[in-house]
Amino acid sequence: MKSKNFLPIFLMFYLISCSTTSFFKDKITIDQVLAAKEIIDASQNPAEVLLLKNDLSEKIVILDNVYVKDIIISTNVDYDFCVLADLQSDKGPIECYIYTKNVKRISQLIKGVSIISVKGEFNRFFSMLDNYYTKIEITNSDVTIVKQ
Repeated sequence: MKSKNFLPIFLMFYLISCSTTSFFKDKITIDQVLAAKEIIDASQNPAEVLLLKNDLSEKIVILDNVYVKDIIISTNVDYDFCVLADLQSDKGPIECYIYTKNVKRISQLIKGVSIISVKGEFNRFFSMLDNYYTKIEITNSDVTIVKQ
């Protein structure tokens, strides 16, 4: 009798804990991320910018069939390594910093050769003085190797 009462309680807590995971998050493409960036860049209101960035951070970014440019030591304290990938957009090249906890999968990648697909949480935009339109940080990523 007690075990029958435990199962619904367990399922309730499981579903509540999953509500913060990627299972319930909206999925967006890189084009949608860039459209949101244009709105953010055009905004004059810092509160609106904050809300737009918070909305983006609750989305899962999908990258399909991107070449691995490099694998580097992570600058993000929550991860050991970072996979770099370049994408081309109408505005110019985009550099993606992809973070995953799956070190075994990262160890199988070959820079300049491997093609991956990625599903991960949007973290932030950042820029440096270089030729990239923007740089995008994607965390908590699920990396799938398409071609070795």
